[in-house]
Amino acid sequence: MPFSRLAWPAPLFMVAYGVSPIRRIRKLNGTFHRIALGAVVAALAFSGTVAQAAEYIGTVEPDNILQMLRDNGYEDARIADHDYEELPILNFTLGDSKAVVYFYECGKTGKACEFLQLYVGWATDSRPSFKAINDFNAGERFSQAYIDNEDDPVIEQWVTLEGGISDVNFINTVATFEQTVEKFEDLIGWEQ
Repeated sequence: MPFSRLAWPAPLFMVAYGVSPIRRIRKLNGTFHRIALGAVVAALAFSGTVAQAAEYIGTVEPDNILQMLRDNGYEDARIADHDYEELPILNFTLGDSKAVVYFYECGKTGKACEFLQLYVGWATDSRPSFKAINDFNAGERFSQAYIDNEDDPVIEQWVTLEGGISDVNFINTVATFEQTVEKFEDLIGWEQ
């Protein structure tokens, strides 16, 4: 007997709903497509907003970093000094401490810096033990704490700028460093 539709018993789905599964899927498919299309449109609208919020800077100069800090709530950010290569040194407040930004590998013109260092140091009479600092460092991913050559506790974090950086990425990096600084302030008992 050749294959025919009549040779097969009616599927349970057909009996229960009175319609073939293919027809049921086609009917649901229209609804699904409308929902999926709405979700795609909403996602595109949201992603456009996010993309517009992040400004990408391909060639990072010290002035870009200063402006990003000021634009994102670090109003006290300023050029405090210049280093031996005449690159600006930025100061701003993190937690209860003064933070410093040093620039590295900026070329002869002081532009297109490849790295920067976020740095906080505390001049204090009491310093944590080396074990306490080692334990602190073991729990940190991006920054490191140590005792400098003047016997003061410091913490630093390096940021690569080669290839550029977005303002959102940089400010998130600073915010992460700020949380680490606040934890370290607790460790050393710093109060200003």
